[in-house]
Amino acid sequence: MIKKSSNSKWRYNLYDDIDGTVGELIVKGKVLARCTGGVEWEPRALGNRSIIADPQDMRLIHKINIAIKQRDFWMPFAPSILEERKDDYLSDAEFAPYIILAFDSTTKEGGNKIPATIHPYDRTCRPQTVRRKWNSHYYKIIKVFEESTGIGAILNTSFNLHGSPVVGTPEMAL
Repeated sequence: MIKKSSNSKWRYNLYDDIDGTVGELIVKGKVLARCTGGVEWEPRALGNRSIIADPQDMRLIHKINIAIKQRDFWMPFAPSILEERKDDYLSDAEFAPYIILAFDSTTKEGGNKIPATIHPYDRTCRPQTVRRKWNSHYYKIIKVFEESTGIGAILNTSFNLHGSPVVGTPEMAL
């Protein structure tokens, strides 16, 4: 940690390795809101305006839906999957960086290892495959999670209330 501040309306900490710290917090079961870099213009949040969490923990579905998203329980979350691990979790996987393609989950890894991101009725998911070259910081968060858990994916949902636009600015995030 570099610095703590409580002089303003908001209290914050600055970290030398924020991406590593975020990955470690997800390992510890924390649900985090991430707002970094420029505004995302894609149809879904791709890690820079996202709520992220452990994809193994089914209890987090209820927590995120009720406390944060205020939406129906059955609406699935997306997995953000390291590109090189997509075949572990997805059947007939393709590179899918924008959370717009759906795939069947694999029985062994997809269904059992990242259940909080798999649709409960048809066992499909709409993933984001993450390339290091495209978003090295988000990639590192998932990589740190993988190093501790063996799972190369995290739960991702947009950082906004259901039906509202994705968070655009740090002020909106706060």
